[in-house]
Amino acid sequence: MLSIKNLNKSFWKTEVLHNVNIEFEEGKIYGLLGRNGAGKTTLMKILSNYIVNFEGDVELNGKEVKENQKATEEILLVHKDMVPSAIADEKVKTLFQYCSQLMPKWNRKLNEKLVHEFEINTKAKYAKLSEGNKNLVTLIIGLSSGVTVKLFDEPSVGLDANNRYKFYKKLLELHEEQKDTVVISSHIIDEIENVIEDVIIIKDKTILMNEEVSTVQEKAIALIGEESLLKEIQMSKNVLEMEKLGKLAKVSIYDSLSLEERKKLTDQGIELSVIPLQRLFVHLT
Repeated sequence: MLSIKNLNKSFWKTEVLHNVNIEFEEGKIYGLLGRNGAGKTTLMKILSNYIVNFEGDVELNGKEVKENQKATEEILLVHKDMVPSAIADEKVKTLFQYCSQLMPKWNRKLNEKLVHEFEINTKAKYAKLSEGNKNLVTLIIGLSSGVTVKLFDEPSVGLDANNRYKFYKKLLELHEEQKDTVVISSHIIDEIENVIEDVIIIKDKTILMNEEVSTVQEKAIALIGEESLLKEIQMSKNVLEMEKLGKLAKVSIYDSLSLEERKKLTDQGIELSVIPLQRLFVHLT
């Protein structure tokens, strides 16, 4: 388990994270969401030991991660700029060789398979690749790394629809085999909603939500019906938004509805549907 306890982080005198507490369970896929500047990337850099100047504790299986090489060998932050400029003129196959030397659990056979599946020219210089293929190389590094905690920061940047689909499909396949812990930060929430198991939302420097996606989907409900019939809901539930739809009204809530309440509403002709995670995120942030 990867845990964060009482985490605070400031740059100069500007606080960016305040009293953050999270437990990332082994074998689960998390979505880390937040608006630009919310602190997502900073949090991932702290988890992966890129940033070591902070208050609080980050532990992997009960052992402090900060400046602990053995712990950080099990955690990898994957992002589009992870290849240092000093080696960007190397051939892709050379970069993979470097990774195999630096990462104790590097999976060479899997790496070769992924290179073939994503059609990467390993004889090409990394710097000469398209932005999409550069990102694919970093994603292949992440998937081949063998680490138990993989942090993907905006993994679909520059990818076309086909490669986005292939990446998430492969991620899920490997996750099923490896039972690793995966954290995905993405602005394209629609594409990860069916990939992640838990959703974490950062707002105002701290954790606004940390819930299983199934629980969120039970609470995030849009109701459409006659406005007079929806008044009770408006009075008794946590309403996110109310809209007029001609003669009807639409009320969006984030709250619990019992089976009895749901039956009563549907018997009155009120239509219930799940609010997509992207839309809920807009409401909450």
